[in-house]
Amino acid sequence: MNLRQLRTLVAIAEQGSFTAAGEAVGLSHSAVSLQVKALEDELGVTLADRTLRPPRLTDRGLALVEQARRVGHIIEEIRALGVEGTFAGALMLGVVPTALVYLLPPALARLQAAHPQLSIRVRSGLSGDLAQAVRAGELDTALVTEPVIMPEGLTARRVSADPLELIASNEFEGSELAELIRHHPFIWFSRKTWAGQQIERVLAARNLRPREAMEVDALDAVEALVRAGLGISVVPARHGPPQSGPALRRIPIDGEDAIRKLCLIEREAHPRAHVVGALHAELVGATTAVSA
Repeated sequence: MNLRQLRTLVAIAEQGSFTAAGEAVGLSHSAVSLQVKALEDELGVTLADRTLRPPRLTDRGLALVEQARRVGHIIEEIRALGVEGTFAGALMLGVVPTALVYLLPPALARLQAAHPQLSIRVRSGLSGDLAQAVRAGELDTALVTEPVIMPEGLTARRVSADPLELIASNEFEGSELAELIRHHPFIWFSRKTWAGQQIERVLAARNLRPREAMEVDALDAVEALVRAGLGISVVPARHGPPQSGPALRRIPIDGEDAIRKLCLIEREAHPRAHVVGALHAELVGATTAVSA
């Protein structure tokens, strides 16, 4: 077993076929097949189901892909030891979708321009999943909703603090939070997310029981549904320009508990902490710029 074989297996998972994986790693289709067969012979398991067209990785194959990604990340960290204190090598970054559109791109563009030898790889996901990936060493850092209790072994750098606000169509009457929630269907931002769970806690603390209508996992979708008059919602204040279409009424919710905080989390004593620090500075700058 060697790193080239593991990289090929990861490429199959990411590209969806042996042929596309070969193009990604610079190998022919037959060479990819031989590498997978060599891994299967060594491990004594079937990694690809060849009865399908194109062949698909089996559950064992997908499990090995996850381990191979960890190995690849460890190799990157070992290489980073040789350039400690510099801005070279790979930075594995996780980010929640709510920050992916307006906040992250300008920050990454400035960081990349300042440090062209830095390779930034981005993975989108839920805060809880990203935190677990940081703890496992699969990611160097992740931009997530700040947790109520920081997972063991992780530390955080605050990026922004955004008040929660009720959003409603201008067609809906009423100006009080309780009144609007009592009389209109409620569209939840997914409670699988840490931000959605915070919203649920905030409403419960105020004895507000929404009339549940929908639950979606994208803030843009929540706003679109509200704009269409299908209900009201509570969301974090947006970064960046407003969406097109009719303006929404936005009613801030008072209270320290009604502030969604974004932070960069990383492992304690992380060897790439100086790179994470530079990213943090760019994110804070981007937050100020898009809020201006």
